[in-house]
Amino acid sequence: MKSTFYLTVLLSFLVACSGSKSIYHDKDINDKKLEKLIRDYSANPSDTSLANQVRFAYDYLLNQRLSAINQYQYSATLDDKEKLLNAYTDLQAFYDKVRGYSSLNKLLQPGSVGAEIEKTKLELVSGHYEQAVAWLDENNWKSSRDAYRSLNKVQQWMPNYKDTKKLMQQAKQQGTIDAVVLPLHAEGIYYPNTGMGMGAGNYYAGGRLSEQLVRDLGGSYNTSGWYRVYNSYQVAGGKEGPDWSIEPVWTQLRLADPTYNRYNRQVQKQIEVSKDTSGRPVYKTVTATLQITEATYNGYGTLEVRINDEANKQNIARNSWYESYGVKRSWATYTGEAGALSNADWELVNARQDTQPDQLFMEEKLLGKIYSNLLGYVRSYLSY
Repeated sequence: MKSTFYLTVLLSFLVACSGSKSIYHDKDINDKKLEKLIRDYSANPSDTSLANQVRFAYDYLLNQRLSAINQYQYSATLDDKEKLLNAYTDLQAFYDKVRGYSSLNKLLQPGSVGAEIEKTKLELVSGHYEQAVAWLDENNWKSSRDAYRSLNKVQQWMPNYKDTKKLMQQAKQQGTIDAVVLPLHAEGIYYPNTGMGMGAGNYYAGGRLSEQLVRDLGGSYNTSGWYRVYNSYQVAGGKEGPDWSIEPVWTQLRLADPTYNRYNRQVQKQIEVSKDTSGRPVYKTVTATLQITEATYNGYGTLEVRINDEANKQNIARNSWYESYGVKRSWATYTGEAGALSNADWELVNARQDTQPDQLFMEEKLLGKIYSNLLGYVRSYLSY
């Protein structure tokens, strides 16, 4: 019994020693590990070993936070001051969490950086406000949007600072773009006059492309972004000239010569030709040979979108997308007995031969594959 008792005591001592040793050699001390040590210590406040481990982990994490503060403390840039504010806020939260355990106040004596937080916050608010005012004086869309973002930060830190709300309205107004989506056209290639496209179901080809873009971008009543979008006929109808134009252009659009694959396929079927003397059916095997032609038609297109600043008569963005689209059509003739043909075989025999899709059809299919990328690009640039 004594040996068992001493063995238990020895094992408990070794576990305690290994636990004590591990925190001092731990290369990944974090807040969760400190919290666990704090809970253990709170349950055993007379345990000197646990107290030393808590103090060690606390000092380690505190020094990490002080190092982060020191990194930005003497920088004058607003970006670094914002990082400094975040570092102070994190340190204060660290102090507050430790202070929440009454048993630790005497052991660790957590401090406070409330004054430093308020001082840094005031410096940030003043800096962003002054920067926003300077940007608004430039009176262009990009500077106005930058001003709005700075003023929005001021609102987060000090909601009633000076005339921030009024300036935000001004920044929103100056930063909102009126853009016209021009009809799709082509350069250097044959391009048929598609009018309003090819049928009521077509939302991409020809003039319908601009209508669909305007609709999907929210139109002239868009309230979710920094822009309003119009069709060219809306602008021509008397609206003041647009800030930007969005110009979709085919730089390549062609239908390649078809490629053909020809092969034969033999089919057969048993058909009833008579009945024997006992009334049972008599079958005959009939055969036919299908001469099948498969034609593949491929269309290729490169669509470019150009975003132009109309006031300054310059291009400010462009992107392009290449796509291909293939159509396969089959038809057949046959020799042999017609009774051997299935319904599917008859569809091949009755199919129109070499019915090449027209360019409008291929254009619609190509635009259908490109459209989501085009819409996403235009929307992201308008919302920049």
